[in-house]
Amino acid sequence: MNSLRAALCLAAGFGLAFPVLAKDIVVAQTLDLSGLSNLGKDFSNGVRTYFDSVNARGGVRGRRVQFVQLDDSGRAADAVTNLDKLLVDNDVDAIIAPTSEETLLAAAAAPRLRASTLLLLGAPTGTDLQRAGINARALPVRASYRDEARVLLDSVKTFSEGTLALVRGDGPDADACVMALREEARARNLALAFDDSAQKWLQRTSSKPSFGAVIIAGDALGVAPALQHARKAAPMATLLGFSTVDHRTLIEIAGAAAKGMLITQTVPPPGKTIHPFQREHRALMKKYRDELPSQHTLEGYVVARLLVSALERVEGEPTAAKVSAALRDLPAIELGPMRVAGRGVGAVNRYVDITAISSKGGLVE
Repeated sequence: MNSLRAALCLAAGFGLAFPVLAKDIVVAQTLDLSGLSNLGKDFSNGVRTYFDSVNARGGVRGRRVQFVQLDDSGRAADAVTNLDKLLVDNDVDAIIAPTSEETLLAAAAAPRLRASTLLLLGAPTGTDLQRAGINARALPVRASYRDEARVLLDSVKTFSEGTLALVRGDGPDADACVMALREEARARNLALAFDDSAQKWLQRTSSKPSFGAVIIAGDALGVAPALQHARKAAPMATLLGFSTVDHRTLIEIAGAAAKGMLITQTVPPPGKTIHPFQREHRALMKKYRDELPSQHTLEGYVVARLLVSALERVEGEPTAAKVSAALRDLPAIELGPMRVAGRGVGAVNRYVDITAISSKGGLVE
């Protein structure tokens, strides 16, 4: 022990510097991990998988990424409580946004966040941030529900004839989806022959009018009853839904009625390997999670990759202010047909595709 002390003193006397471990980069998130939907869990797996791969190759400029999450069960009050706890207990450098409109709006309004320089990055929700008045505190990565509504109505025009029904099912973002669809329909001077709740839809006994297409807004649990009723009441109608529908959950609940339903997607097919980022995502999911990729694991991967790209541009020790500035100024990243970036020119990602639930219960890619 004495010899060790002597060596340390000698080194200090000669001005020798010992290596100092770099401070971890702390990324925080409150999200729904315990709800019936797979969205939160899948999104989390996509983010974690990319961070795991970054840490395995030495981190970002020698700094490991520490990802701290708390479960809010999709409740706004819990999201605010979690956010306060995350910011008090951790020296947070970046925040990934919650997973629904309600929790995102609550988090953006939280006093502790408003008093900070942090940005809420990449929520897997298509909420209109500008209308909500939070676009200065939140940075979207995916397309909006209005963008999805455009693709849905384009598909209605292509695949169906006759009148259109809009059914408001249940789910965290159902109202936002309905609002987006109504606005897009008005912009096209397109009349909705039915525009009401799933409860009113289920009470319908008449086959008149004969609907050519039925768009159902909500998550899988909230869409299933209206979907099953539509198969009976309008067997020839094209059935469509937003990206909020998790096809695996819908198949479990609605069974064969779900097959053939068209749903929008805000990332390219996760099962394909056309583009390098798709191949990387699939390989990382197999290596670190041993789970099949989904649209939401790919969304999480894209958000994590965007954040790491911003972190790589930060000079010196990362801080919330530096990271937020780097995110705002980040040049576009080309991911196949998607172009994601910060707030610069062409930053808004409007990529939306549409796919169908196959006869085997998967997605047609």
